[in-house]
Amino acid sequence: MNALELADRFWEELLEDQPLLGTMVGDERYDDRLPDLGEDGRARRAGRARAALEELARIPREGLDLNERTALDVVEAVASRELAELEHRLDRLQVVSHLWGPGQLLAEIGTYQRADTPERLERLLARLAETPAYYTAAAEVAREGVASGVTGPRVVVERTVAQVERLLAAPLEDSPALMPVPAEDAAGRERVVRILDEVVHPALASYLEALRAYLPSATETIGLGALPGGDAMYGTQILAHTTLPLEPREVHELGLADLERIQDERRASARRLGYPDPEAAVGALARPAPSPEELLRLAEAQVQRAWEAAPAYFGRLPSDSCEVRLVEAFRERDMPFAFYHPPSMDGARRGVYYVNAYDLDDKPLHHLATTTYHESNPGHHFQIALEQEMGDRPALRRFAGYLTGTAYCEGWGLYAERLADEMGLFEDELERLGMLEMQAMRAARLVVDTGIHAFGWPRERAVALLREAGVPPVDAEIEVDRYVTMPGQALAYRIGQLEIERLRAEAASRGVPLREFHDRLLALGTLPLPAVRRELG
Repeated sequence: MNALELADRFWEELLEDQPLLGTMVGDERYDDRLPDLGEDGRARRAGRARAALEELARIPREGLDLNERTALDVVEAVASRELAELEHRLDRLQVVSHLWGPGQLLAEIGTYQRADTPERLERLLARLAETPAYYTAAAEVAREGVASGVTGPRVVVERTVAQVERLLAAPLEDSPALMPVPAEDAAGRERVVRILDEVVHPALASYLEALRAYLPSATETIGLGALPGGDAMYGTQILAHTTLPLEPREVHELGLADLERIQDERRASARRLGYPDPEAAVGALARPAPSPEELLRLAEAQVQRAWEAAPAYFGRLPSDSCEVRLVEAFRERDMPFAFYHPPSMDGARRGVYYVNAYDLDDKPLHHLATTTYHESNPGHHFQIALEQEMGDRPALRRFAGYLTGTAYCEGWGLYAERLADEMGLFEDELERLGMLEMQAMRAARLVVDTGIHAFGWPRERAVALLREAGVPPVDAEIEVDRYVTMPGQALAYRIGQLEIERLRAEAASRGVPLREFHDRLLALGTLPLPAVRRELG
């Protein structure tokens, strides 16, 4: 078996084991299935990951072309991460998580799946019919966690409980599961409502009861380091997300120094605005969006402005820009300020930039612009949509980027915020101060994530540091709880950005124009950082 054959086989196995991944990228073959969270599913995934690594070890690396080399890089990264997470049973924490856990299943289906033909509708209904087995397995994994002494933090489980309660309390006609069904298909929507009422919501209610029973066993601590084997768990997540073998102390110290440098920039920006410090500038000038509709309109205008400015900085653009949506009401109080979902492989479903209108009074509007440029253009949408359009490479390379490690992808998103400043996209110094506040937050994440999971920080201390970095109160709490339930993910942003900036400086020293550097980096696609260094160094 050669490198490309291994990559293709491994991709097919991933789709079978993670059918929602196929739905996300637009491969509809498994749209009638849900993941097997039980023992059989875990064993199958572990066996396939182990077999891929064994096969990879038998393929000589010398003489391979770029496509073959990078295909093996991705197989190795994804299979190693899969095996490590299964061996450490991180699923015992993931099944009670408020971020991308079982409670968000209907939102994921609603975002990604299509039901605009009779065949697609049948696949949606078949998938919804699988929810009892899915939620039963999730509850069983949660009980295993309790028996093993590995349980999630109370603050996370309480968020999940409240999220599921809101979902169950909402009218069936407002369920995200109806989003794929066209409004004019009244019969199809009626069938979805019926299965929600008779099958899905009872299964979700059983999962909710399991969560409530779990709560007394939830931890009052918030870090992995407090759990049996937690230090080793955290090490796997640092490697999984940054793709580098970093020690927590090293990352923590980097974050402290980095944060102070960016704080100096914030203070200089405040002085340009005529105020003695950032707090005074923000207190005097920051305003919330007047309404969710206005937030949406402004984000759409920013997406368009960046799209129009991009040709001066990129030789190749995605074939289409992205759309903007508001986060659904049932999950908005638990979700970050913004996030991005990629387009389908056939382009029929556009990339989606979600913005969160929850508690607008506590969301300064000057943070929106930098967030838009991170999530849409020239950030995640540019990078991910371009990668998916590279039809000459294996599907694993085009669509499994986020499984490879988030340092490249999130590093690009954070780099795009600085690039937006160079592109003149910020309309005034206040928006630029918002960019610096978001840069400071990502530096603070290096400190907070390691503080929580390696050094025993309480939640209050983590929230306080983010507040010092300029994060609004509600967002600071949401962000900290995100780091609690997604260990190591927050490290990827600044680690990846620093690597991209280093590679850019090296390219500039060789006389490579900026536009060419961007095109080369984005054409390379999502890879572990050591592979990016090898190919661009």
